[in-house]
Amino acid sequence: MGRPRKGTREWYDETTDTYFIRDVDEDGKPVKFSLGFGKKDPDRIEKIELAKAKYISEKHAKASKVRVKNQDASTVLVADVVDRYIDVRIENFVPDTKRKKPVAEPGEALSRLRTLVEFFGQVTLEDLDYDARDDFVRFIRDKARSRARAIHARKVAAYLEKKAKWDAAAAARLLAGKGDRDMKRKPPVAPEPFDVNAVKFAPESARRYLQDLNSALSTAYERRLVRSPVKIPLTGKYERRTTIFSDEQVVRLIAHAYFKRGMGWIGRRPKQRVFIWRHLARFMLLAYYTGSRKTRMSLASFEDEGDRPWIELKQVRDPKTGQLVWKGWLHRLGDDEVGHDTKQAPTIGLPALLVKYCVRWKRQGLRYPCMYPYSANGKEEPGELQKSMRKCLREVLGEDTDAVIHTFRHTCATNLCQRSKLSLVAIAAYLGMTTETLVGVYAKHRIEDLDKVADSFSDAGQLTAKGAKTVGQILTETERNGIVPFDLELPEIEKNAMRSIAKAQRAAA
Repeated sequence: MGRPRKGTREWYDETTDTYFIRDVDEDGKPVKFSLGFGKKDPDRIEKIELAKAKYISEKHAKASKVRVKNQDASTVLVADVVDRYIDVRIENFVPDTKRKKPVAEPGEALSRLRTLVEFFGQVTLEDLDYDARDDFVRFIRDKARSRARAIHARKVAAYLEKKAKWDAAAAARLLAGKGDRDMKRKPPVAPEPFDVNAVKFAPESARRYLQDLNSALSTAYERRLVRSPVKIPLTGKYERRTTIFSDEQVVRLIAHAYFKRGMGWIGRRPKQRVFIWRHLARFMLLAYYTGSRKTRMSLASFEDEGDRPWIELKQVRDPKTGQLVWKGWLHRLGDDEVGHDTKQAPTIGLPALLVKYCVRWKRQGLRYPCMYPYSANGKEEPGELQKSMRKCLREVLGEDTDAVIHTFRHTCATNLCQRSKLSLVAIAAYLGMTTETLVGVYAKHRIEDLDKVADSFSDAGQLTAKGAKTVGQILTETERNGIVPFDLELPEIEKNAMRSIAKAQRAAA
C-alpha cells in the first residue's frame, strides 16, 4: 500500500513568528490559516494539537445532523471514524454503563489520533489489514528518524555558533598578543555524524496508536456508523522488564544525585557548582518507598492544589506514648483529577522514615519535592525529569544498563512481595494495581530467593514415624546396605526391594 498524501499539519513562519494550519481540501485546493501565536507562547504545543483536532473534526463534519448509518466498510474513511471518536469520547463525552469515564490524557490521545489521520485519513476501513499495519509501522519509524535528524541538525547549528564565537575570541587574543593557550574555555566538540541506522526504534511503539484506532473502530460500530465490526491487527507487546534495583544500587543512585554539582540559574543568572540533582534524590526516595508511577511523584505538591497529587502531613497524638508525632499520606489523585480503572491511584499512608524526610523538605520551603530549582525561566513548577534521570542511571549503573524510572516501581513491588506477613491483596492495593498484574508483571525473584527455596528441602520428607532421618539420609544408608535397584515391571525384584526397604526402616527405627 502506498503512502497517502500529506494530511493536516502545522507550519511555522519564522518571519512573523506565527504557526499556521496547512491542508488540502477535497477539491485539491490548499488550505492555510493562522493560529495567532508563535514560539513565544509557552502553551503552543497543546494549542497546536487542539487546533488540529478541531480542524479535523470540522473538516469531516456532516453538513446536516442526519448521519448516514450502517455503511459498508469499503465506503467509510478512517478520518470519519476518528472524527466520530473525538466527538463521542473526548469533546462531548456522556457516561454510560460501559464507559463511565472519558479518555485518559486527552491531549496525548489527540496527538496520537492526529498521527493516525495523517497516515490513514483517506484509507477505507476495508483496507485495514496486515499490510496497512506494516506500512504504518514504517511511517512511525520514518517520523522517529526525522525527529532524530532534526535534533542532530540543531546540535550541529549550536556547535557551529559556539565554534565561531570561540574562534573569534581566540583571534582577538592573538591580536592582543596573549595567545590562545591561556584561554579558560576549551574549544567546543563537534557532534558525531548522523547515522540513521543508529536511531533506536521498536516496532512495538506503534501498538499504542493502533489500540487507539481500534477503540475508534469499536465506537464507530457501536454508533452504527459502520455495518460490521472492523479491527486492525496489532503489533507485538514489549518484552516484560526483568530489571530491579538492589538496595546497594538504590543507595548509590540517591547519593550520586544528592551530591551531583553543575550549572544552574539563580536569580536569572548562571552559577556554577550548585547541587543540580537533589530533586532526583527526593524523587527516588518517594518512588522507592511508595512504588508510585512517575507522574504521580514528579507532580506531587505539599499543598492541596486540586489538579495534581499532594502529600498531606499532620501531627497526631500517639495513643501509646501520648506524644505528638508526624503522620503522612500520599493522595495520588487530586480532587479535580479523574481516576481511571487501568491506572488506579489510591491514597496511602507514608512510612515513618519517609514522613521525616517530607517534614524536613517542607520546612526547607519546598512546595514541590521533585521540582528542579534552577530553571533559566524561573518557573516554579515541577517539570519533566526523564532526561536527567536517564543520565543519572547511566552515570551510576553504566551506559549499557536497561534500568528506567519505572524500575523503582518494579523494585518496590518485589520487595513487598518478599515479606511473608503481607498479603498480595494488600500489596496490590498499596501499589494501585490488580493482584494478577502484581504477580504476573511487577514481582520479580532474585537468585538468593531461589536458593532459599532449594534450602527449604533439607528439612522436608521424613520417612520414619519417629522422624529421625531425612530422605537423603535414608537413601544414603540404603545405598550403603547394597540394595539392588529394581524395576517396577518385574514383580520378583519389586518384592525383594520392598522387603529390603522395610528392613532398612525397621533398623532405622
